[in-house]
Amino acid sequence: MDATYNTLAIYLAEKISNHPSHDRFLVAIAGIPGSGKSTLAKALVDRVNELVGKNVAIAVSMDGYHYPKKTLDTFPDPTEAYARRGAHWTFDAQGLLTLTEALRRPITDDQIITAPSYDHGKGDPVENDIKISPSHKLVILEGLYLHLKEPPIWRSIASHMHELWGLHIDREIAKKRIIKRHIQSHLIETEEQAIFRAENNDMVNANYILENSLTPTRTVISVDEPAHTI
Repeated sequence: MDATYNTLAIYLAEKISNHPSHDRFLVAIAGIPGSGKSTLAKALVDRVNELVGKNVAIAVSMDGYHYPKKTLDTFPDPTEAYARRGAHWTFDAQGLLTLTEALRRPITDDQIITAPSYDHGKGDPVENDIKISPSHKLVILEGLYLHLKEPPIWRSIASHMHELWGLHIDREIAKKRIIKRHIQSHLIETEEQAIFRAENNDMVNANYILENSLTPTRTVISVDEPAHTI
């Protein structure tokens, strides 16, 4: 996979070198659960920063836009909201759209754009934890639904990206990764519970993504890697 990372990083380094100095270049990496989105985003950010210079590239995960638990508690059916957490309707799409709109505006020397991160231990977002500075010419956003063509607000998010990169993976490999990740998270007690959640939530979301996403501008083939890097 290193060769792929290096090839893609060189491509991005050239892209931002030729991009207008007052604009950021936005890439959205999307794919079904377990496809390796965060792994790819981190690898590319590290390599582009090595090639071009420190703090030129930054990754932002849409996980930070999970609705917090206190918001899920206000849903008409909180039990379903928790059971289906990770479905597109359990994310703050408007907040994510606001971020992408801000990232597409011309860069100013004194502006810091903030985005939330996600605390997997607490299971909630951390507001304003990610700082996107004027030096960040490349922003790689990664997440499940960044290529959706519907609902309309998700298509609007995708429309702000310069390129859409889709991660392709065999569904069974993805499912095995997800089950292993659930078990290692210690948030699910048994393998049976991990399998149940994978089949009744994660793979349901995978089907929705495959049926409702735009055609990516580039497809990257995911390979099997240790679960902690997914």
